[in-house]
Amino acid sequence: MKRASNGRRWLWVILGAGAYGLHLALGKDSALVENVYSRGVFVGLRWLWDRTIGFSPAPLLYVYLAAAVLWAAWAGFRSRGHVPKVHVPGDLGRAHPSAWRKVGRGVLLIASWAGTLVLLFYVLWGFNYNRIGLEKQLRLEVAPVDLAAIKAEAEGTARALAEARALIPGTTKAALADGALPRDLEPAVRSSLSKVLGDAGFPTPGRPRIRPLWPGGLLMRLSSSGFYFPFGGEGYTARNLTASEMPFVTAHEMTHAYGITDEGAANFLGFLACASSADPAVRYSGLLAYWEYVFPELARASDQDAARLAARLPEGVRADIQAAFENWDRYRGPVRAAARAVYERYLKSQGISEGTKSYDRFVSLVVAWKHRSR
Repeated sequence: MKRASNGRRWLWVILGAGAYGLHLALGKDSALVENVYSRGVFVGLRWLWDRTIGFSPAPLLYVYLAAAVLWAAWAGFRSRGHVPKVHVPGDLGRAHPSAWRKVGRGVLLIASWAGTLVLLFYVLWGFNYNRIGLEKQLRLEVAPVDLAAIKAEAEGTARALAEARALIPGTTKAALADGALPRDLEPAVRSSLSKVLGDAGFPTPGRPRIRPLWPGGLLMRLSSSGFYFPFGGEGYTARNLTASEMPFVTAHEMTHAYGITDEGAANFLGFLACASSADPAVRYSGLLAYWEYVFPELARASDQDAARLAARLPEGVRADIQAAFENWDRYRGPVRAAARAVYERYLKSQGISEGTKSYDRFVSLVVAWKHRSR
């Protein structure tokens, strides 16, 4: 039985390593992955998830964690019935190899679990990292954005922010409250995003869930506003985000749920989904997210232009920006810095050489999209 058990464990190690090796061998912009996996296998998985476990009333991450705790407790209870072997002092020569075998079995067990998770990660979602890039699929001519274009984007976004915020019912000069958001935020974002993706030629199967995660500040302490959980087929947002941030983060994570892995592409498509929404609070959230990328670019190029434009923003917009800054500032610390470093390594291991800088492609993608649409 032990040999059979060890054989199964080695099998999972090999399968996990093979999945990662296949990911590396396929490389980026793989037509094979795009046609067979992203528009085939993954579409079927998305459909299956959303008609089965997607109906769970509780976030699946909680369900899995609870199951893991129960399994560990059960395994511990069973182990109490085993009587450990006792080695007499004169038997040290035999005890030592036995200890090394136990260590070896423990390492193999951990490696087998790791291999299983790696295999499932790629089968359930991860091979989307190999699909054809957004620029090629949409035929966008992405290029560095010059100062004139940055100034135009910043000024246009400032005007659009003022207009969108003025249309939100009940707004004041104070930061937006949760009551300003639509009560059906998730389906509203899903409807808008599925249309954007459909118009762009991407499949939009199922009804992926994006749920707030408790405790509220956990993700923010890890330098994250949300994440997609491939083992459950659903995404999560940090519960403590401000109201002005929540719609855009929901759209960003839902883009991942539809099989778009690149962070810059998820920002871009999430922005388009928010911008095309009928709800002014959702539109405003997308514009504010875009502003947070455009304005620093303008400030780096021209401090004076940035200062003048920021001073012209309506007081309510400035209140939302300040509220988000102060909210994130509450969760600064060494854990947050370490989490960013880990995520940087993760992105690069998936073939994204820019790492977290891939988020910054947001502005160049929007500018290229506007040029193509003229």
